[in-house]
Amino acid sequence: MSIICCSMWYADAGKHIVDRVLHLFGKSGVDRWMFSVRPSKDWTQHFLSQLAAMAGKGCDVLLEDWTQPEARIERLSLAGDNLLQEAAETDCKYVLWHESDLFSPDDIVDRLKAVDGAAVGGWPVLSHCPSAPQLGIHTRKRLTLTESMFYDTWGYRKDGVRFGNKPPHHDCHLPGEPYQLDSVGSVVLLRADYLRRGARMNGNGLVGLCDSIRGMGGTVWCDPRVPVVQPLELWTMNDD
Repeated sequence: MSIICCSMWYADAGKHIVDRVLHLFGKSGVDRWMFSVRPSKDWTQHFLSQLAAMAGKGCDVLLEDWTQPEARIERLSLAGDNLLQEAAETDCKYVLWHESDLFSPDDIVDRLKAVDGAAVGGWPVLSHCPSAPQLGIHTRKRLTLTESMFYDTWGYRKDGVRFGNKPPHHDCHLPGEPYQLDSVGSVVLLRADYLRRGARMNGNGLVGLCDSIRGMGGTVWCDPRVPVVQPLELWTMNDD
């Protein structure tokens, strides 16, 4: 069974890129990786290519060589759809969509695959991550948290309502078992057959991708038992 891990990168050369790449290379069951890199003035593209070659992994580094739209979600969607197209042209059965600045269990594929859905996301929180390096990087907005806070209020939605950072998060939230949503984000296991049928982000990121999948009859699930951590040190406030 072929499983591809897709991630996007931009200006990450000074942000412990080695630890983050090795984290993705450690995902059980994944046998190929695809990294999308937006051109920047740092050496991110070079580092990714060199790390992939040194690790001896099947890793493709795709350059975003098109004119970048002004809107952030459109930039991300173009790169995302390019990655999904590349993955759909292989014989893979699943695609693990994994944002490059997040940390998750090494067995996340098996844990998300246990929930029988076309797209299954874990439970992303903004927190200090014990397994991640303490980077000390300046971001546009700095927080001091006494406890973890739900992270992906953009991607997680049900009946048109976005999740909130703090409990109860949403009327549909069940902390101890999987449940269906309209869309999920951050780290998502996707059934590749929906990608081959044409499911894409269409300018609206993972929300658009999940909408596309549901339009084809696929179900979207969240498993809150599967932790995904956005380290405070890598977090940048975005709400668009």
